[in-house]
Amino acid sequence: MSESSSELGSGGRKRTVAQLVDKLRSRTSTERLALTAHLSVGRTLCKLRDAIADGEGVSKKAAMGLVCCGIGLYRRHTLGDREEEEEDAEETNALIRQSSALIFVLLAAIEAKNNRPESMNVSNAQRMVEQANAATLAKVMRIPNPKKRKRRRASEDGEGEGEEAGDEELGKTQAEIEAEREERAEAWELANTVSSGMLTMSVLKLVAHSIGRRASSDDHGALADLFFRNSAACMAQNLLLKEGNGDFVSLRATAGNAVPREKRLLALAQAGESEAGQSVLRDLLLSFLLPSSVVGVRRHLLMSRAASTAAGVDHADEVNQAHSCAMAGTEFIWLHGTNPLERACAILAGVAVLITKGGEDPIRKQDAFVGRVGLPFFETRPPNPGVKRLALVPDQRRWVLYKVGKDNTPSVLCNLRGFDGFCDALLEFIG
Repeated sequence: MSESSSELGSGGRKRTVAQLVDKLRSRTSTERLALTAHLSVGRTLCKLRDAIADGEGVSKKAAMGLVCCGIGLYRRHTLGDREEEEEDAEETNALIRQSSALIFVLLAAIEAKNNRPESMNVSNAQRMVEQANAATLAKVMRIPNPKKRKRRRASEDGEGEGEEAGDEELGKTQAEIEAEREERAEAWELANTVSSGMLTMSVLKLVAHSIGRRASSDDHGALADLFFRNSAACMAQNLLLKEGNGDFVSLRATAGNAVPREKRLLALAQAGESEAGQSVLRDLLLSFLLPSSVVGVRRHLLMSRAASTAAGVDHADEVNQAHSCAMAGTEFIWLHGTNPLERACAILAGVAVLITKGGEDPIRKQDAFVGRVGLPFFETRPPNPGVKRLALVPDQRRWVLYKVGKDNTPSVLCNLRGFDGFCDALLEFIG
C-alpha cells in the first residue's frame, strides 16, 4: 500500500482530523514502537498539520485525544521505551521525544487558530512559566489558617470607627501580631501559586504566540515535557479530588491497629537507618527544597548527577541542610527534629528502603517506591491494580491514598493535608 493511500479512509476519502487522531492513538498505544511505527506516526502528524493548516475544525474530543497521545509519548521517553538495553535505545527514545514535541506544536497551532496570538498575554504566560520553574515544595506540609481575625471595634468610650491601620494591632501580643502577618503572607502565597491548569495553558499560549517563528527543537522539547507532565497532573487531580478537596477518610482506612501510632511511625523511620537510607533522605529532602527546574523529573530515588552538581553550585544552603539531616540519620531526625518537612522525609526514606525492592541495587536502579508513591519529581511505571498508592497533590498540599481497580477507576481511601495528615495517610499506605 502506498504512503498516500494509507491515509485514506475505507471509502477512499481523505481522513478527517478526528480519524487521524484515532489512528495516532492506535499507533502510539502499542507496547513498543518499532521503526515502521515511528514512520507511521510521523506521516500521521504531517497529515494532521496539513488538515489544521487548511482550516479544518478540531473538536474538543480530538484535541483531548492529542493531549493523551502526547502524555503517553512523554511517559515513554521519560521512562525509556524498552526495559532491556539495546543498541538503538537512545535513538528510539530521541524519536519518541521528537514525536511528543510535534504533537505539542500541533496543539499550540490549534490554540493559535482558536485565539488570535496578538490577544494573548504572553508576558503573563512567560512569568507563570518562570515562576513554576523557580517554585519549590518546601511548604507542602503547611496548612494555611482560614480563620480571619476580626478588626478591633471602637470602645464604648467614644473612640471613632475610622482608626488608623496600625491601631488594630494595639493590645495584641507580639506572637499574635506575627501569626497574623504569617497568615497574610500565606494567603498571598497561595493566591499567587501557579496551579497545574494555569501552567499548562500558559505554556501552550507561549508557544502558540511564536508559531511560524524560528524556535529551537530543544526549547519545544522542554516546553512539551512541562506541558504534558502538568496535563497528566491535572487529569490525576480531577480524578482523585472529584469529591472535593475536604479532608476524607473512608471506613476501610479507619480499622484500628494494636500497635500505637507513634511506635509505628518510629519503626518506619528506623527502617531508613542505613547508608542507603541516608542517601535517600538527602535526595528526597533536596527534591522538596530545590526549584523544580533544578530537580527535574526522575525515575529512581536518587537525584541525577547533573541535578546534584547544579544543586551544589547554586544552592549551597539547601545542600548543607540535606547533608546534615542525612548524617544525623532518619531515626534522630524523626525523634529530635523540629522541621515537619525533614521529619516527613525521614519516614519517607524508611518507607522507600522497605518497599523499593527487586534486582541489583534497587535504590539506584529500581523505580522509586516501585511506582506506589506519586511525587511531582518522580515519573515511574504504575504498580498492578489493587495496590495502595500515595500521591501528593501539590496545588492543594494534599496527600491522597487510593487504589486503582481493574477498570482503571481510582478509589480514594484518604484525602488529608498537613504533617499529621501525611503521617496518617502513610500509616494506612504501609499497613
